[in-house]
Amino acid sequence: MVFSTKKPNGEPRIPSYFVPNALVTVLFFLWGFSYGLLDTLNKHFQTVLNITTTQTTFMQVAYFGAYFVFSVPAGLISKRFGYKKTIVFGLLLYVIGALCFYPAAESLKYGAFVGCLFVIACGLATLENCANAYLTINGPPEQASFRINLAQSFNGLSSTIAPVVASYAFFGGNSSDTQNLDSVKWTYVGVGCCVFVIAILFCFANIPEVDEDAYLANEAIEQAKVARRASFWSPHLWLGFVTEFLYTGAQVGVASMFLYYSSGVGHMPDNFGSILLSVSQGCFTVGRFVGAALLRFIKAEHLMAIYSACASLVTIFVIAMHQPNATYCLLIIMFFESIMFPTIFSLATKGLGHNHKRGSSLVIMGVGGGVLIPPVQAVIKDHSNINYAFIVTLFCFVVVFFYSTLGHKWVRYVDEDLQPQVDTLEITDKNTTGSVDEQQAKV
Repeated sequence: MVFSTKKPNGEPRIPSYFVPNALVTVLFFLWGFSYGLLDTLNKHFQTVLNITTTQTTFMQVAYFGAYFVFSVPAGLISKRFGYKKTIVFGLLLYVIGALCFYPAAESLKYGAFVGCLFVIACGLATLENCANAYLTINGPPEQASFRINLAQSFNGLSSTIAPVVASYAFFGGNSSDTQNLDSVKWTYVGVGCCVFVIAILFCFANIPEVDEDAYLANEAIEQAKVARRASFWSPHLWLGFVTEFLYTGAQVGVASMFLYYSSGVGHMPDNFGSILLSVSQGCFTVGRFVGAALLRFIKAEHLMAIYSACASLVTIFVIAMHQPNATYCLLIIMFFESIMFPTIFSLATKGLGHNHKRGSSLVIMGVGGGVLIPPVQAVIKDHSNINYAFIVTLFCFVVVFFYSTLGHKWVRYVDEDLQPQVDTLEITDKNTTGSVDEQQAKV
């Protein structure tokens, strides 16, 4: 199946998915790197600005809250101006937020840093809206989950690299460097300049738009079925949003509770627990690459059901066990978390047609779960113990399992014939011949 237009000589021109998809994949590295800097910033600000641990969490609230607040506006911008212009807009928001770290560092006002991070996260929410939506729709539909999982693997890779870079950028050199925020402002100025260069590249890059309804019609012709578009109010989309919300909260919660568990149950010093946390991020990244490879042979919903079932089982051990070695179960959980976010996204936005951008923005709003779930776990920890805090995580993984087995199948279609959209397409397939009209007749 191929979307194409005519060459001057009348032969079909087959577009390349690789180049635009490769360019969009670069964006996944950006927001992974930004997220990887976050926890290091927390500790650095606490040391230099003498703020409480509770105050440091305002950065997480700003980061994940921006996704919840700005995802819908980002979807509307994308629908109005297209993928390319919206991507450039998101990159420029990132640049503005990063460069504003300089005056924030000069003022030594923690609230200014929170505001800068909110602007950066608004840019990232815009980029994530476009990038996830574009990769799921630009290419063969049966490989959508593979494409987005492969791209998200680079997100995990950059999240692993970022803390290492931050440790040298923020804490390197002599000890007096750690008593001011010069390292922070220059690091973010450098990041802002790099992102600005990427924005310039995207201005000149060829990022073709995709006609989502024509995409559905083309898929229907290939599979010899009637083309149908899912409603924006389809249960599979809204359940996907809820599942993404809970999953993201669980992912952030596992990472935020990691050191509490390693010290309280594992009786490990914080420095060793921090090493294990870094290793767990590596397990998460490996899990995504392994998952992307397995998706070439296993359906996305089936693989996510396996991963979520395994994550649920291991979480039960984390809740029930009090032996120090139970800490290593957290590494296994991180491995099985790996494919959930991109796979939930691809299943929730499947078949939306021209509602694809709106639906994508709704699902990306689910990143806001990172604001709600970790505080709930923290309250349980404070009033009971760290083991019981993971009951919330278990509930989230069970919901993911439910969605992968049943929830994604609850699709509500609209009564609208999409076949006329096919007039704008040229179909090329080794097993089919004839004109578009003949293909429509077969459908």
